[in-house]
Parts: sequence; structure tokens; C-alpha cells
Amino acid sequence: MAKFNFYLREKNKDGETPIILFISFNGNRFKYPTGKTVHPKFWNEPEQEVRQVKDFFEPKIFNNNLGSILKAAKKSIGNLENELGRLPTPEEIKNFIDRELERNENGDTSTTETAPTFLGLFKRFIDDSKEGIRLTSSGKRFDKRSIQKYNTVYSTLDKFGKKYNLTFETIDKNFYTKFVAYLNKEESTKNAKGEKVIIKKSYSLNNVGKYIQVIKTFLTYATENGYNHNMYFQTKQFKAHKVAGFSVYLTEDEINDLYTLELSHKPHLERVRDLFIVGCWTGLRFSDFTNIQQENIDRDFLRITTFKTGEKVIIPIHETVKEIMAKYNGKYPNSLPPAISNQKMNLYLKEIAVLAKSLKKPVNVEGIKGGFQTSTKKQKWELITTHTARRSMATNVYKSGFPAISLMKITGHKTEKSFLLYIKVTPEENAHKLLEHWNKSVLKVV
Repeated sequence: MAKFNFYLREKNKDGETPIILFISFNGNRFKYPTGKTVHPKFWNEPEQEVRQVKDFFEPKIFNNNLGSILKAAKKSIGNLENELGRLPTPEEIKNFIDRELERNENGDTSTTETAPTFLGLFKRFIDDSKEGIRLTSSGKRFDKRSIQKYNTVYSTLDKFGKKYNLTFETIDKNFYTKFVAYLNKEESTKNAKGEKVIIKKSYSLNNVGKYIQVIKTFLTYATENGYNHNMYFQTKQFKAHKVAGFSVYLTEDEINDLYTLELSHKPHLERVRDLFIVGCWTGLRFSDFTNIQQENIDRDFLRITTFKTGEKVIIPIHETVKEIMAKYNGKYPNSLPPAISNQKMNLYLKEIAVLAKSLKKPVNVEGIKGGFQTSTKKQKWELITTHTARRSMATNVYKSGFPAISLMKITGHKTEKSFLLYIKVTPEENAHKLLEHWNKSVLKVV
């Protein structure tokens, strides 16, 4: 009976050492090079795998790859013995394993025409996501926005690849530097009148980060499926930057100013305004506050499973939302205005917001674009989007003194870090909040 064991070439080495598969059968013993290396401190000899620790990136993927090699080795003995009618030689076993793992004579992954190219596999990655072969961490299918994002990154890589040789082996520091520089570069041309026309804008830091994150996700997919063996994308140098982006929230007074605008002469704007106000008092995302069904309404509460995260939330219905529901009662099944596309709703929100006097005030918009710190002046009404509603609810309730942990249960945030990105409280407001807390403490003592 054949025996299979993984061993480290140098157990006591203070650095990475190759992992060798030893195969024993019929009194013979030979080594098969796995092509994998590991630091001895991460190797679990009894379990024949790397340790499941934080310091070792993606141990599950690494162990799965070792498992694929072991499976191919075990298959080789039985298949060759039946095929040859005798015990196979070590050379025959090695060749069989190489074929199973699609390796060439040098032990590398095969680069024949059947092996997909970098962009060819990226296309398959998108198709797998679209068709439900790939699922989210919660076991759900990817939504249209995710697929659209993948397609956008693919198109950008396709253009970038005309000047850069895109292969799994070339995804290194040079690629990262050049690709980020490409995203940060503004490109322009001149029209027939000789005027400058921008054909590609420079990207914000967070937008660049989103592109890099998609590439990292794709390379993980490629690694799991045995097509990528270049682990540079797992290093700290291959970073997907994410900082708190600039955004605004509406105070309760500003929300009321919007709510009391006379829009009956423009019913389409009135419906958009009312639906936006529902978002301001529920804290739901656009995909959720535009999809409230009758069965989600339970007297004084909304009971909803969020579309993005699958989180179950229970939200008390604010008096203003009750007024809006009474207004549309009998007109629509859920007593709320019908939804329109996010893009169109954002356009209409600008038409509405410009009518509110309280939103006609300058705001200093700061950010990082093209690798440089930027600062521009805009009117607050220009910055209102559907997502402003969710930020407004989270910020206003937080400022009222409601506990953050309890508020997270209502907004559906899983981590305090992600929740705090929504809170738009200025340093001055935080200082006043602390002063109020101290004053209350002094009054209690007195």
C-alpha cells in the first residue's frame, strides 16, 4: 500500500524552505517537488499542512493547493497500475502528476493554448459571478452593481494591457506602480475648435482602491483555481487604499425644510422628495428604502432583511414617515411613493435641494485625486444624493446621544469601524457633545 507524506527540505531553516512530497510504494521511495515553500514556524507536521494562523496569509488556499497535489499523487498509483498492468516507475508517477496538475517539464503550470490568459480568466471570473457559480460570503448571488464594477475593471485592464504585458507573473510592484499612475492620470484631446476635451479623468484615492480590491479578489479566485502562483498581490505593497470619503449629511432642520417644500405642481419631484425623506428617517440604503413591501410594515415598526448584507433589522416608524404613508395610503400597495432608478433620483434630488434656502451655503469639499490633496468649494445642495439619507439618519440619531452599538443594530452595520464612516460629526460638534456630557455630570454631583 502506498504512503504519502509532505516534508520540509530544511526543518530548521530560518526562512522559507521547499515542501517535498515523499511517495513510498512497493519498497520504493521517491520525492515529488510541490513547488511550494513555507517558513518552518508555519508548518504543522502532524496535520501535514500549514498552520491556520493570522500571520500566514490565506492558509486555506495554500492547504487546498497541497491537497490537489496529494490527490493527483494518490490517483497516479491506482490509475497507472491498472493501465500498465504493473507497478509504475517513479518517472511514470511524476509525469502522471504533472499532467494532472497541468505542469510542463520545468514543473510550472502549463502555458499551452488551453490555459486561459490573464484577461481570459478575468472574463470567466465575471461570468462565474454573473451565473451564480461564484457567490458572496453570505451565500448570495452577486448583484448587478458588482457585475458592472467587475466589467469596468476588466475594460480598464484591457486598455492598460495594450501598453503593459498582463500575465499572472507580471503582477508585481512594477504593475502596481504603473497601473495606479495610469488611473491617476488625466487624459485629454482637442476638438475641432481646438478646445481641450477631457476623455479620462484622474481617479480619487478610494476609486483607485476599489480597482485594486477587485484585482485582488480576482487573483484570489485565480489562485484557488490553480492558475496563479504569484503571491505578490497578498503583500502590504499591493494595497487597496480606503479612506473616509467626503460627504454631507442633513440636519433635522434641513430635512424639515425639504419636507415642507411646496411641490404639488410637480408630482414627480414630490414623490422623489417624500421617498428621500423616508430614507432620512429609516437609515436604510437606497436598495432597501425603495423596496419596502406591505409585509415589512408591522404596526409601528419596519422589519426588513437588507439587500446588501442580508442583515435583519427592525426600525421604528418615525412620525414623519407615518404622515407620508397616510398621504399615499390607497394609492400604492405599500403606502409609499414608487421607486425610480438611483441615477434619475439623484438628478431629481438636485432639482429639489436647490429650492431649499438652508442648503444654499458653501461647503469646502476635500479629497485626494490623482495622488494630490484637493479642495473645492460647492453649494451644499449640489452634494445631496440618495445615500445622504442614510448618513443623515445615522448622524442625527448619534448626535442625539443614542448609543452607537444600539444604533448599529438599526442601521445594520456589522462593525463599529464601518459604522463610524457614516457619522459626519465635526471636531467642534464632538467638543460640544463632550462639554454637554461634563455639564450633565456636574449637575448630577451637585
